[in-house]
Parts: sequence; C-alpha cells; structure tokens
Amino acid sequence: MSKYTMIDSIDSNFSVKNIRDLVDSYFNSPTLEKIKDESSISVYMCKISTLLGGLNQRYLVAVAPRDKHPIGTHILLSNISWKSFQARTLSGMKHDMIKHSYLPSQEPSFMADVSLTTRDEDHTEYRIDGYMGVIISLIHKNKNLYEYPPTGKLASCFETFQTVMVLQ
Repeated sequence: MSKYTMIDSIDSNFSVKNIRDLVDSYFNSPTLEKIKDESSISVYMCKISTLLGGLNQRYLVAVAPRDKHPIGTHILLSNISWKSFQARTLSGMKHDMIKHSYLPSQEPSFMADVSLTTRDEDHTEYRIDGYMGVIISLIHKNKNLYEYPPTGKLASCFETFQTVMVLQ
C-alpha cells in the first residue's frame, strides 16, 4: 500500500488526532479485536451488526504500528494509533469476531467535502477539501473507472463500506 502514503497538515480544522476522533465518533466509539501481527503492523477489526446475509459482511479495520497487545485483545478504536482505517465489505472472515452497531449520522462534522484526486482501475482516491493529511480510497466493486462521483461527503465515503483511509 505504499502508493497510499502522504500527509502534511495544512489546515487548522483537521489534524491526525481529530481525523481519528472524527472516525471514532462517526462509528460510535467501536471496540475492535486484535486479529494479527505482521512484521511492522498490528491489525484490529470488528464486525458491523447488519441484516446482510450471505458471505459478504461489513467490518471496521484499523492498521497500526506493531504493538505488544496479544492477539484477541479488545481495545477501543480511540486507543489505537492507527495509520490506516477501513470500512469494508469482506467475505471469508471468522464469524465469532467482536460485533459493533452504530447509526449513520448526518451531523455537520461528518459532512466534510471530499474531492477526487485520482481514478484507477481498482479504486478512486479523494482528499478532504482543505486538508492534505489523509487519502481516502474507495475500492471499485465492479471495476468501473467511474463507479464513484468526483465529489462527495466524508460520511458517504464511509457508508460505501469500500473505504480505505490512510494517514501518516
């Protein structure tokens, strides 16, 4: 995922901390479970409680620098110094993972404008207007270059559940 790196705060309205706080607030302070460690990262996840049936389920994923918490540890998202956050629809995940529920919000703080920066075959990248410190990528489900519009709102990005947000 090296092509998803960048970050340099240029706007006092957004910072890495308040982006993390905004994500935590939008999803109603979820608790995630540590599911694995790799060489330099730790991965935390929770399953979103929905009425969706079948193989595809919704998950929140936080990727942080590797830490010392054992696999299976439950921790609040607000206590994870994540570098990448994902709201994703995935299949094939274990079914006994910690579950979380939330109600989508239309509060003004979640209605930050996002604008297209790049269209690729498999994803579309956005930036929060006025803040260069985050890249939001929406993964294409149908390999359609124009699957997502050129502008939108932060909350709409989350609700696609095809979202990868990267800080540095």
